[in-house]
Amino acid sequence: MASQEDPRVLRTRQLIKDAFGDLLQRKGFDAITIKDIAQRATINRATFYAHFEDKYALLEEITEQAFHERIPEQAVNASEFTDEVCDQLILFAHRYIVDFYRICRMDSKSIGALVDDKIKKLLQQTIEGIFLKGNVLYTADRPHAKIVSAMTGSAIYSAAHDWLTVGENDRTDLLLDMVRPYVMNGLGLNRNGEES
Repeated sequence: MASQEDPRVLRTRQLIKDAFGDLLQRKGFDAITIKDIAQRATINRATFYAHFEDKYALLEEITEQAFHERIPEQAVNASEFTDEVCDQLILFAHRYIVDFYRICRMDSKSIGALVDDKIKKLLQQTIEGIFLKGNVLYTADRPHAKIVSAMTGSAIYSAAHDWLTVGENDRTDLLLDMVRPYVMNGLGLNRNGEES
């Protein structure tokens, strides 16, 4: 079996991802078949299945890869949850959602729900990592950190998502002004990420 680092494997996986992305723009997720992806990628179905279990696994990998490529490095490496980190995560979530809905045909509720769940989970993990690095209280109480990061990530993601449909999409400054105080006050943190 070829290594995941083998250039041929990487090239084939990228062909599959590119084909899938192209099909998402044209057909929509529900209408895409493995046969469609294989034909577009100029591979056979067996080759597709050698790399991915199904189109859901492919969607999950693409979503996770895009998340890690786009999330601000400063937020990932932060050791305190400050206003600046909060702003970065809000803007990141907003940009990700806008780009996702612009690139993908959204005639399928299933793809939206899958991607939303995945991004919320990844955002939660990022926030939990920040909490665990910078707050002794959370380090001692990991379940508490997990719950608080889930609530924080959900608040950020939900606000950014709703801003797409009901907000003034080009006014991210207003989004920040509404969401940041809500999140920071809910966490009981001041502007520097210290407990108030």
